[in-house]
Parts: sequence; structure tokens; C-alpha cells
Amino acid sequence: MKIQSFIFNWRGQYERTKEKIAQLNTIGVSPIIINSDEAYNSEGWVNVGEDAYFTDQFIKALQIFDGDILFHIQGDASYNDWQNLMKDALSSYETYQWGIYAPNVNYTWYDSSRTDIEGAELRDKTMKLVACPDCTCWFIHKDIIDVFKETKIDMSPYKMGWGWDIIFPAISYLMKRLVIRDYFHTIDHPPGTNYNKQQAEIEMAQLFNSLPHELKVMFHWIKNDRQQILQLLK
Repeated sequence: MKIQSFIFNWRGQYERTKEKIAQLNTIGVSPIIINSDEAYNSEGWVNVGEDAYFTDQFIKALQIFDGDILFHIQGDASYNDWQNLMKDALSSYETYQWGIYAPNVNYTWYDSSRTDIEGAELRDKTMKLVACPDCTCWFIHKDIIDVFKETKIDMSPYKMGWGWDIIFPAISYLMKRLVIRDYFHTIDHPPGTNYNKQQAEIEMAQLFNSLPHELKVMFHWIKNDRQQILQLLK
């Protein structure tokens, strides 16, 4: 299976992004850089301009994506074992045919207390079903992306990007495809944001209101009643 890797870079993340590029290059991976920092226009980077936030970057990645699995890393995320993370993503797919696989993240609103789904034990004890894996670093199978495109949800009005990390798991579970977090791997992600969280919350509410009924139900379960998701997997 072909994993196609993307890193999203923005102002202030250039050194971290360069470090990840070098790490991935050493294991034979050439990531595609979706860049919104106009101070850095490195050769080969896909530049979307400083007005772009997560949504424009993700839309561009989906336009480019032509692999079997999309592997997305945020510019401010750090790790020291990308090779084994990618290996475990592939080997776990052979076992579970997941829709989404992600490592743990050491700083995220979606920590284990807010997203782990109890009552569905996986063979691998480091892995848990989760309602939302966070979108700091995750692997999304093309089947999920294809269905997302078929739904024709227009994400472009929601600039800050809140909701992408809910829509893809929602689609995955509706397809009866697992969403897995692997606690063996933990990504370093610094706390804090440099965007308008109030605007992001308003955008997410607008996104919810625009969704078809079944995705609204899933959105609610993921945010507020995640144990309900188990009924989809029976």
C-alpha cells in the first residue's frame, strides 16, 4: 500500500518542519509540504499563502493525494521514530482494515478521557478505539477520503479547520471501519494556539448545521456520547 505523506507548515514552524523532512528523508520518505509561510518558499513546497489555515491546507492535500493512505503531520508536531510509526500503521491495517489510525498526542483536547471507547478490546493492547484521534498526526485510508468527496461537503467556509477531525471518523464509523489510536507511539505537540478559537467554534457550529442527518448524529456521538458508536460495529 502506498502511504503519501504531507506536512503542513505555517509561520513559526519552519525549523520543526525541516527537522521532520530530514527525519523522513532518512527512511526514504519524501513528504509533500503544504506551506502557508510566505517567508519560506522552498523548492518543491506547495505554497497556499499566509491567509490559508488548516482548511485550505487540507483541501490542497486532498487535491494532490493519489495514494492508498494519506499520512498528515502538523508542522508543530515532533517525534523520533517515524519509521516504526509508519510500519505499525501498515501492519495494523492488515489486522483491522481501519479507516483511520493515529498515534497518541501528548497535548490535545481529545485526550484518552474524552475519546477512548470502552467495551471493544483490540488484539493489540496498546491500541484503543477512539471517537476522535485528533488531527495533529493521523493516517486516513483512501476509502474514507473517497466517501468524504462523494458527500460533497463544502469545508471551504470553515477556515480554522475545526471539524475535519470529526467528519472523517464519523464517515469511517458509518462505513464500519475502525478509528484507532495507538498509545505505543506518542507525538510531542506543544500547548497553545495562534488562531482565533472563538471564530473556530462558530465555524464548527455552522459546519454541524450544514451536515446531512446521519453525520449530525455521528458528530453528536463523537463529541458527547461516544459509547453509542459501538452499536455501529455490531
